[in-house]
Amino acid sequence: MQLDFTRATTAGTERARRMSPTAQTTPSPRRRKKAEAPHWERGYRSHFYRNERGEKLGEVRLSDRGEVPVVYHWAAGNYSGAEGSLVHARARVEETIGFGMRQLSLF
Repeated sequence: MQLDFTRATTAGTERARRMSPTAQTTPSPRRRKKAEAPHWERGYRSHFYRNERGEKLGEVRLSDRGEVPVVYHWAAGNYSGAEGSLVHARARVEETIGFGMRQLSLF
């Protein structure tokens, strides 16, 4: 008596083929959430640069009322300074944060 192994290994119906563990495809890899980029949070006389967790990375403050000329004071990490416009002050904060997040070469 000769055995027919081809019939024994294949399921008979389409439903059985889909349900069989050998017919399952490998699961697709999980996608990582993209890290949110830091964003600016606007305030009345100050703006804050925050990361995705809400931690303050930097800030830009407007000079006190009555001070002439109007100056924007910025601070990020151990660095601070003053600029004449909000655009430039924000750029300085972003530049400083970006500089601090990179590892500089030793040599």
